[in-house]
Amino acid sequence: MRRKERSITVLVTVGLLVVLLYALAAKTGVIAAVSSKDSSQVKYKNYRYQDVSLTVSLPEATEVTEDYYSSGEMVLNSQLCDDVHKYHGYIQIWRVDDPEEFIKRSKLNSTFRFTSFEHKKIKLDSYQGFIVSWSAELQDSGHIAGRDYLLQKKGEDDEFLRISLTAREKVFPEKLGKIADTMVSSVVWK
Repeated sequence: MRRKERSITVLVTVGLLVVLLYALAAKTGVIAAVSSKDSSQVKYKNYRYQDVSLTVSLPEATEVTEDYYSSGEMVLNSQLCDDVHKYHGYIQIWRVDDPEEFIKRSKLNSTFRFTSFEHKKIKLDSYQGFIVSWSAELQDSGHIAGRDYLLQKKGEDDEFLRISLTAREKVFPEKLGKIADTMVSSVVWK
């Protein structure tokens, strides 16, 4: 019987040590660093488009498709998909005379039930335009939130770059906002 009691004592002691080591690792951040992605640690690559003079920094995990159009309002439609950072989006080039009217028209033509929608003028170092922040309910009762940037090409009154990112969230995630800001600030469009 004494041998059985010692075995139980050893097992309980080992179990307690494992729990204490796990708690210590979690408290010091070792487990958190391994289990989560910090947006400040996002690695970027410069992506250069083939048929237009446009370069932008994108997260390395972002997959890009490119479609070009020779007539109509849209010149470029580039889809972005990133399963690591959990977003979808677009980089597009549009020929439009009135970007504010374009924003209003886009909202009216959308199938989303918007719960919030606001746009305001912005001026960055090299570009001016608009930022549109929105959230919506989907038909399946899910949610989506997005941020769009419309940047006017230098010297062109009717050519705009649209960078749009969306996430399946009620509110646009802060870490995705940082990714969007990095992308927009990296734009080189001639």
